[in-house]
Amino acid sequence: MDIRQLKYFIAVADERNISRAAARLHISQPPLTRHIQSLEEELGVQLFTRTNWGVELTQAGESLLNHARNIKSHVELATEQARRAGKGQSGRIDIGIFGSAMLNIVPRILNDFVETHPNVKVVLHSAPKGRQIEALHQGRILIAFDRYLPESSELQIERVSREPILLALNRRHPLAHKDRISIDDLRNEPLIGEQDSSVFSAAQALFRHHGFEPMVVQRAVDMISAAVMVAGGFGSALVPESVQNLQLPNVVYRPLVTEVDSMIDLHCAYRKDERSPLLAALLVSVRAYCQQNPILSQVAADHSQDQIES
Repeated sequence: MDIRQLKYFIAVADERNISRAAARLHISQPPLTRHIQSLEEELGVQLFTRTNWGVELTQAGESLLNHARNIKSHVELATEQARRAGKGQSGRIDIGIFGSAMLNIVPRILNDFVETHPNVKVVLHSAPKGRQIEALHQGRILIAFDRYLPESSELQIERVSREPILLALNRRHPLAHKDRISIDDLRNEPLIGEQDSSVFSAAQALFRHHGFEPMVVQRAVDMISAAVMVAGGFGSALVPESVQNLQLPNVVYRPLVTEVDSMIDLHCAYRKDERSPLLAALLVSVRAYCQQNPILSQVAADHSQDQIES
């Protein structure tokens, strides 16, 4: 018994007439009759009895009809879901995320993605950079978002956004009364760094330009933790602009007055050989976000051209 036989059986059962069923199926009557006879022979039961106006279901036919309708519905549902999954319209996507990127940029990207792909289940995995890279290589996540992801022959790295670096200060700090902070103001300032030094790596040019090394007194797991430590009075911290969304008590944020670049990048990484339609769909939202940022518009255009040429 196959799905085509069941489809023919349902048509005859609905129409109660072989000729009308054949017309509905866009086939001639003899092949339809042979399919019904073949199904009856395979099952070893009579499914229809002939009448003056057509055919009627036997008790065995009535029993089969309920199951046949259910099977047909399941097959149609499975077919539709497979097609949608193949187009990146359904399924599950696992995403690695960490730190301040969770506060503004990535939620905006995911909001756009979810609006256009409501049937996709998005699962977030919060983990430090090293564990995200490992999960990518092992296929446990499809994409990771973090600051300054390391280059890899197996991973494609794309810049998602650029943000200014701000100084997070406790409200009681003497510098909190200033509208803008110069790098020289930080010459003897106890600073809270983060363990993987992403922000401080981006800020090294600032300190070198002014001829001194920052005085890092403590290190936090990430920039969110660093801002919490600022709220507790443990020091000040250089943080990405996204951290302002935390709205922590006793914490104020001030822009830096600099003569050199004071921006920090957020990147995404995914496997170069990954062909998931879901990843491709999410990258559409990532690149749409990039297009909204004038700094990144040329980067996105260059990437699109590279994709066309490859």
